[in-house]
Amino acid sequence: LNGTSFEIQGQSEIKILKNNEISKENGKQGWISTVDGLQLGIFGIKFIIDQSQLTIPIIYIQDSNSLLELYQVTFSEIDLSPIDNPKGIVHINVDNSQFIAQKCMFENINIEEYGGNAIRLENNGNSKVISTITNCEFNNINSIGDSNGQGGSALFAQLRDQSSLIIDNNCQFIQCISTNGNGGALYIDIDFESQFEFKINDGLIKECQSLSTETTDGTGYGGGIFLTGNGNYNAQSEKLDLHGMKILDNSASNS
Repeated sequence: LNGTSFEIQGQSEIKILKNNEISKENGKQGWISTVDGLQLGIFGIKFIIDQSQLTIPIIYIQDSNSLLELYQVTFSEIDLSPIDNPKGIVHINVDNSQFIAQKCMFENINIEEYGGNAIRLENNGNSKVISTITNCEFNNINSIGDSNGQGGSALFAQLRDQSSLIIDNNCQFIQCISTNGNGGALYIDIDFESQFEFKINDGLIKECQSLSTETTDGTGYGGGIFLTGNGNYNAQSEKLDLHGMKILDNSASNS
């Protein structure tokens, strides 16, 4: 009913009732999952859970030519504990994919065990993802870094050839913490010799932390953002543009 005269004012709620029953997640990729290039839009919804701890994403997207659009969607009071590999609350296995998030909020999220992120754009091949995150808020997110030291409690993205990530219109990352991972709020992995684009046109990263409990594991770098990748970057290309990024009171165990 979105966009019609019957549209519900404010947000509706979807409550996940796991009741601590592991069997409800067995054999499933996500509580909401798509395959075969499905285009999925979710508008004006607040996701909450009971007192259970999830082991799979709330939204899981896979297969080629997929589109996920989130508008005025809230994820609140979520506990995620993946049992094998890192997962996102919103998890996209990139394969010529498109992701749009506008006016969304991720708040009071805790991710343990094998680690993960509020949003995870995972690219295990050389696939394209076109992603825009606009006027979204990420508040009080705590996560464990994965076994490779990859953090980014709010956002993890692997950008390969023809991929783009644009953060715009007053996005805020506040009190996002990664423990034993690099990048308190954001972890961005780029193939610098490819045709990529990563821009922060308007974003605030404030009071975020990258913490390390070990002295020799190579984690605890990048209190707000950790940028890494392969190849040599040509600064004249201007494909990497952080002119709109505001950094305030972030900290890291290592520098």
